[in-house]
Amino acid sequence: MSIETKSMSGDSLVLLMTSTNINYTFDPFQGIYNSIINSGKIELIYNDVLNNKISRIQDLIMDYQEDEDEVRRFLTQNVYPFLLKHPLRKFNRRTDNEEKIKENYIKIIESFEYNNLMLFLRAWMNQIFIEGPILREEMVFIISLLESEIEKHSN
Repeated sequence: MSIETKSMSGDSLVLLMTSTNINYTFDPFQGIYNSIINSGKIELIYNDVLNNKISRIQDLIMDYQEDEDEVRRFLTQNVYPFLLKHPLRKFNRRTDNEEKIKENYIKIIESFEYNNLMLFLRAWMNQIFIEGPILREEMVFIISLLESEIEKHSN
């Protein structure tokens, strides 16, 4: 691992280890979108570019969420079982020997198995890192087209 773990504080080691457990998901509110699509009212939008973008955005969202599901599955099947076999403790400064606990964290972080898991996790997440900005760009573009259409029709 390229991080110099021995020079890190105990709190930083805890943060490093626990950050691999964070599992955020993209859960957009899609009620209005589904209503427009299911009611057929999408055809009321005469701007072909906007119409196509709105119709296509659901596919991009689904692709992105499928990749999130794969990451979650990898975490559940691989990373979490590893962490269960190597329990992590937060430091209690009054009662714990910080150096001993820090040694344990370093041993886990520098282990071949943990490094391997992190490499695989990074590979799984790579697609999310690629698709996320594309999805965001599409959403921002749709919003700007919608604002333009609203402005055009409100004058």
